[in-house]
Amino acid sequence: MLTTETNNRSVSAATGEYLVLGELLKRNVEAYLAHGETQKGWDVVVIDSSGAKRVQVKTIDWPRQLAVNGTLTEGFDYLVVVLLDRENPRSRFFIFSCDELGSFLSAPNESRAGGKRTLTMSRKSMSGHLSVYEDNWKAILQKPPVPPK
Repeated sequence: MLTTETNNRSVSAATGEYLVLGELLKRNVEAYLAHGETQKGWDVVVIDSSGAKRVQVKTIDWPRQLAVNGTLTEGFDYLVVVLLDRENPRSRFFIFSCDELGSFLSAPNESRAGGKRTLTMSRKSMSGHLSVYEDNWKAILQKPPVPPK
């Protein structure tokens, strides 16, 4: 039997994944949810002319929670952090490419299982250095440059 806390986390995670899928579909992007544990490291796949882009979705119940924890350095191409505010109708989205994420994460710590690291979503960081990543859907939508012939 699931505890209330585990159930709330599961509901939040599923809600975040569907919200991200909806935002991508709204932008005319071909996107699909990964179902179950079959795709380790990502939750949504975006298909475009350049191929498949793997999107990891991490959802926190904000502002009660500020920390995004997990294996945040591999297994995906983009991370979308969903701030699920149950008091307000609009959730907030922060979109990072895997390449630019490292500088915002806690330092690697060998005592944390599986190489887990933390991204802190405080009001100060979101209005400061993370503000350019809010609603940064273009990061996922942009096509890679076409090599010259």
